[in-house]
Amino acid sequence: MKFIERENINAEKWDALVQNEDASFFSYSWYLDAVAEHWCILVDEDYSKGIALPYTKRMGVEILYVPIFSRSMQAIGEFLKSDLDLIQNRFKVIELATTSNVFGTELKRVHQVVTDFENRKLSSQAKRSLKKATNSNISVTHNTSYEAIFLAIEEELQDKFKGVDAERIARLKQLFQSAEKNGVLKVFEVSDGKETGGIACLVNDSEVLYLKGACPENLKKNGGMYLALQSAIEFAQEQHLKFDFGGSNVEGVQRFNKNLGGVDHHYFYHELNTAPFWFQWARKLKNQRNR
Repeated sequence: MKFIERENINAEKWDALVQNEDASFFSYSWYLDAVAEHWCILVDEDYSKGIALPYTKRMGVEILYVPIFSRSMQAIGEFLKSDLDLIQNRFKVIELATTSNVFGTELKRVHQVVTDFENRKLSSQAKRSLKKATNSNISVTHNTSYEAIFLAIEEELQDKFKGVDAERIARLKQLFQSAEKNGVLKVFEVSDGKETGGIACLVNDSEVLYLKGACPENLKKNGGMYLALQSAIEFAQEQHLKFDFGGSNVEGVQRFNKNLGGVDHHYFYHELNTAPFWFQWARKLKNQRNR
């Protein structure tokens, strides 16, 4: 097993491995190119097993991290302790989420999925919101172009999420463009005839993954987001695919997902900090100032 930096990765071979093993969208080269500051792979000689490793650099120290608009990385194939030692020997600071518990961590996180469509239960809140959308004559359409909903997404990201700046919005736009180019983008657009919103999803042979979405405030109050997600879930059911809400650690978002029948599914978060003392001290001081 060896590390290969992005500029030297055979993207065709890597993406073929991700696709053939039905790994997460988050591991594709085009996905990581859009969202990660830097990334490499730890892979064997013939690209038959590996893991993508997104990282950032602060004060000369490499930090494994979860990029914005991502959830977790996936170890593809069987990993030995010696493989994991390579990662921990190189990266002195690790703040990485993984699909399986490759590092033996006790820290679990949850995201929501729908697989049992027949027994999916909508909350009373979801039922009221969907009825309100119907009564407000909100329509929903499916297409493969994100431009109509991107303005609503951009405005919501800037208004509500700390740290979302022009660079991050540009990364999201690049991600949409790459998904569209690779033929995996599916947009569920909602409109009341005056305003437009909706959600963007990624679709392959096994799942529909919610990527990002937003509605103008009035459209949201009238159930626009519920209608967009409900339409995407119904599409997944029709295509016999799993629906994945994408994942959020925000309690309100998780509650929204569960209102639409999402069920908790675990993934794992690994933390390690063996960086020099001066780096740990400087980072702790910075975090205190940002509170």
